[in-house]
Amino acid sequence: MDLSNLGMEHTNAWVDLPYAGPDFDLDSWTAEETARIAERYAAEGQRADTRRIARTLRAITKDSATRGTLGAFALYLSGFDTTLALVELDAILPDETAPEVTPQWVADLMATDEVAPPQIAYMDLPLGSAVRIRQNYYAGKKRLFRPRPVLRALVYGVQPKNEKGLIRLVCSWEDFALDEVLIPMVDEMAESLTL
Repeated sequence: MDLSNLGMEHTNAWVDLPYAGPDFDLDSWTAEETARIAERYAAEGQRADTRRIARTLRAITKDSATRGTLGAFALYLSGFDTTLALVELDAILPDETAPEVTPQWVADLMATDEVAPPQIAYMDLPLGSAVRIRQNYYAGKKRLFRPRPVLRALVYGVQPKNEKGLIRLVCSWEDFALDEVLIPMVDEMAESLTL
């Protein structure tokens, strides 16, 4: 599968995270991107805590780079000084452990009923056949003496027409109040995928 033209549309509320390899100047990139976010917030009538934005932006970029994704995007909405959600794209290609990867295979692999039964739907997107999984699950403990947070997730596994591999889009967030705004945004992102 040729991934060189993989594309996805999104609003300017999403920050494209770079691959922060050993030679990447993460501090300079973070400073420039934080200034852009603060400028956007100001245009929308909100003040930004640039130190907090820079700290969370740097941390999520470093964390995402450890997973070797094809693309990662962090949501920054004006009025909030932290990453509200993360979208990551990757490709799953058949190999000896999974000779056939399909939307059904993604559902079998990724769906969990840890918190509540997942909502699974199969559909056709412009890029190809897909599965959409909406679910919640427990994250690892953040601090001592605090309950494990519940992560909310929306997962798409899309099999481009005439391809044997899959494009996987995973969005995760913590605040349930974001569901109403975030889920339609991610649905539109999945529908805009091109290869």
